[in-house]
Amino acid sequence: MRMTFSAIQGSLDAINLAAAQFAKAQQQVSSGKRVKAPSDDPTAMQRAIQDKSEIGTLDAYSRASDTAASRLAVIDTVLGTMVDQLIDATAAATGARGSTVDPASRSAAVVKLAGIRDALVGGLNSQFRGTYLFGGSEVQSPPYVSVAGVWTYQGDTSPVSADIGRNRSVTLALDGQAIAKGSDAADLFAEFDALLTAVQAGDSTAIGTGIDALTRAFNRTVQAQSQVGADERSVDDGQAQLVTLRLAGVARLSKDEDANMAEAMTKMGQAQIAYQSALAAVGKANQSSLLDYLR
Repeated sequence: MRMTFSAIQGSLDAINLAAAQFAKAQQQVSSGKRVKAPSDDPTAMQRAIQDKSEIGTLDAYSRASDTAASRLAVIDTVLGTMVDQLIDATAAATGARGSTVDPASRSAAVVKLAGIRDALVGGLNSQFRGTYLFGGSEVQSPPYVSVAGVWTYQGDTSPVSADIGRNRSVTLALDGQAIAKGSDAADLFAEFDALLTAVQAGDSTAIGTGIDALTRAFNRTVQAQSQVGADERSVDDGQAQLVTLRLAGVARLSKDEDANMAEAMTKMGQAQIAYQSALAAVGKANQSSLLDYLR
C-alpha cells in the first residue's frame, strides 16, 4: 500500500473544508447572524442594507415626532390658558360697563384687565427649550414687546413646520400676530390699552368696542387651538404608523440577516463530525510503515 501525495493533499483539503464549514456554523451560532459580509449572501446583504436605511429614517421621524408632540402640548396649553383669560377679560369689561358702576369697581376692573393683558403677552412670548413658539420663524426673539408704549410684533408670518413622516408635517411655531391681530386694524394689546382707558373713564361705547375686540381675539385663539389639536392627533396617528412600519422593517431585516439557530446548530454538529472524521482518516493513513511505501 502506498500513500501518494495526491491522496495526502486530498485529505488535507477535506480537513480544511470541514474546518471552514465548522468555523462558519460556529460563527452563526455565536453571533446569531447568518449574513455578516456580502459574500455570505449578496442579495440578502443588499436587502439588509436597504432595511437598515429605512429603519434609520423611521427612527429620525420618531425623534422629530416626539419633539413635535412636546412642543404642541406646550402650545396647546398656552392657547387654552389664553382662551380662559380672554373669557375672564370679557367678563371683567362687561361688569365694568354701565352708569351704575362706581369708580372703585372700575378701578378694580382696570387692574384686573391690565393683569390679564400682561398674562396674554407672556403667553405669546412662551418658549420651548430656548426658542419662542409664537414668533413664526423668528424663534430667538420674544414676539411681543412694548417699545415706547407701543406694542410691537418682532416675529414674522412664516410658521415653522417639521416632517414627522412621509407626507406628514405639523406646525411647531405659530404666527403670533395672526392670533393677536388677525385682520383687525390694531393688535389685541393695543385694544386692551384702549379698553383700560375706556373702563377707567366709564365710557360704555368704547368698552363695547373693546369687548368686541376681545371676542374676535377669542375666536382667533380658539381657531388656532383647534389647528394645534388637529396637529396633535396627526402626531399620534403618525407615531402609531411609525411603530408599525419599524416593526415590519425589523422583521424583514431579521429574515435576511439572522441565522436559523436550530439549523445553524445542526450544521455545526455535522461540520464538527466531518472535521473529526477527516482528521481521523488522515491520522490512520499516516500510520503506514516504511515497508508499505517500499512495496
